[in-house]
Amino acid sequence: SPRPTCAFIEELFGNAFGGGGGGGQQFHFEMGGGSPFEMMGGGGQRRKKPKFPKGVPKDIAKSMSWLKGTEWNWNSWRNVKFEKDGNFDAPTQDCQMDMCKWSAGADGKIYILWGESGLHQLDIVGTVPKEQDQAQMQGMRMRGRRVSDGDRCSATFQRIFDFEAAELEKDLYGDLGLADDADDAEIKKVYRKLSIKYHPDKNPDEASKQKFKSVRDAYEILNDPDKKILYDTGGMEAVKKHEKGDVEKGDDVEAEHDVSLEDLYNSGQSGATLQRRIVCRGCRSKPDSPKCRGCTRCPNELKKVNVQVGPGMFMQQQQEVSSKEKCRQDRSTIDVMIEKGMRHGERLTFPRMAEERPGQLPGSVILTLKLRKHPKFERVGNDLHIKMTVTLREALLGWSQTIRHLDGHTVEVFTQGVTKPFQVIKIDGEGMPLRDDPTSFGDLYVKVEIAFPSKLSESQIQAVGNAFAPDPPKSEL
Repeated sequence: SPRPTCAFIEELFGNAFGGGGGGGQQFHFEMGGGSPFEMMGGGGQRRKKPKFPKGVPKDIAKSMSWLKGTEWNWNSWRNVKFEKDGNFDAPTQDCQMDMCKWSAGADGKIYILWGESGLHQLDIVGTVPKEQDQAQMQGMRMRGRRVSDGDRCSATFQRIFDFEAAELEKDLYGDLGLADDADDAEIKKVYRKLSIKYHPDKNPDEASKQKFKSVRDAYEILNDPDKKILYDTGGMEAVKKHEKGDVEKGDDVEAEHDVSLEDLYNSGQSGATLQRRIVCRGCRSKPDSPKCRGCTRCPNELKKVNVQVGPGMFMQQQQEVSSKEKCRQDRSTIDVMIEKGMRHGERLTFPRMAEERPGQLPGSVILTLKLRKHPKFERVGNDLHIKMTVTLREALLGWSQTIRHLDGHTVEVFTQGVTKPFQVIKIDGEGMPLRDDPTSFGDLYVKVEIAFPSKLSESQIQAVGNAFAPDPPKSEL
């Protein structure tokens, strides 16, 4: 019978490690029963992820983010860890593979869901820290009870094992005193003002030094286009992943953008309208804001999670999980700058303007210039071509023609002699501006066609005959 063996193992671990799970909780094994932990080959049911009871906060309040990434000694027994993702790491069997959780309310109360031992509620002894500082936290204690039986529990701060954890809750816009939708110009203006105000050379006190550091750190991220969009869509966690080279990039979007020949000759700016999904950062901090009324949950995110694949067996794999962020459809206008000499088919790239997903670097919008057909000019390379028609009389006696160019200036074309059918006249420097040197230009080619009369009157026939020498005799072909 397996029961005596189980009892022996429990007694062995209890003597070895002392009370776990808050107040004197002994290790408990079930061989084949499936609760609280399955041994290999037991054949019981898989363990379910723990859930906080009703009325207990599921998340970690921002004011308690300093607790993330810290290690504490529990009941003068063993060390436990408050992970940044809400997992509680303790050296007990029922806390393996993220099966124990913790949360904290804005009122400073800390909740630990410790496997079969159940819910524990604790408070910090003394003043609750506002930020994470290992030196100031030395000797800090928390005390509380296990909810099920009132058994007392306590923990003493040991160290910070993950210095990045508390930084994940940073409010960079708040550090600069800006709204969530502040633009680049506002960010730069406020940074300059605050960096002067709190500069250590003028303010040697520690508070000013800390403020200067937070302002500088916030600006370093918000002034970097990639880091800024990642922070806006995924917070500091996405920024940290980017710094480690562990951020995915979204797909690029390609489209055509119509331009006129005048645009390519003169340069200028035009707008391209884009309908896309964006992550609403304001909904994260103020979900009840009127701006968030049209927002819906963002698409699922890909994250690494621990998946149970068998009794007592877990593996880490990438899985789609529901997003906590809110998204909305946004109609954006891209300012397309057309430079002199650009060509049909040239591609313009607008980084980070494709659809957004939480914690992902958006792809680029790539616009391909599509030249509309011009009613008068045709572009060939850097040259312009134009067709014109003259009468037979003009072809014989000479002609003059004014051409209105793409920027409005005029070009005079003329001949004083005979013009041949389909004769091409080249005018230097009246073509398109060169792409790499817009002060230089290609050439303009004027192709002249002659409009012959459909018939001649008797008098015209006689006049033409008199004007020219008689036709020479023609030999047989």
